[in-house]
Amino acid sequence: MKASRLVVSAAVLACSMSGANAQPLPPESKFNVTYTVVNVAPIKPISIGKDVDMNVSSSVMTAVNDAGSGLLHNLAGRCLMSSITDRATKTFEQHGYCSYIDADGDQIFEKVDFDRQALAPVIVAKGQWIGGTGKYMGAEGAIEIRHTPMKSATEGAVQGSGKKIGSYTLKPM
Repeated sequence: MKASRLVVSAAVLACSMSGANAQPLPPESKFNVTYTVVNVAPIKPISIGKDVDMNVSSSVMTAVNDAGSGLLHNLAGRCLMSSITDRATKTFEQHGYCSYIDADGDQIFEKVDFDRQALAPVIVAKGQWIGGTGKYMGAEGAIEIRHTPMKSATEGAVQGSGKKIGSYTLKPM
């Protein structure tokens, strides 16, 4: 009896959560999103010059819209990035793409560029929405990304968090 109540309660909760994600987005809006990122299996960089390394990464993301709903609220994502670090000048640059998916299976695609900059406690990137599927079809817009690398609690993992602030427009296709 208790097990069946638990199953029913879990099903009701799951249905109410997926229904919340099914709300249509306004055709354009500003947003302020908090995200976390984890690369649980970082790849060892390769040397491409004196004090210069190149690296690729595959990270998983979570995103929450600070307004409690809207673009990127409760979405999971994945990013593929490439970076170059110059240990002599203590600078780096990174470029790549991310894809987020919501409970309905709709995806939104993001391009990310950290131009060459000093390694610092907060690093800044420019991002842009470059399309999507379903409710995110035709997504366009600019993003400022402020990323904070973190010391990981798990040896061998790379973690960070940050803010994505910007606007989007859903262009009819």
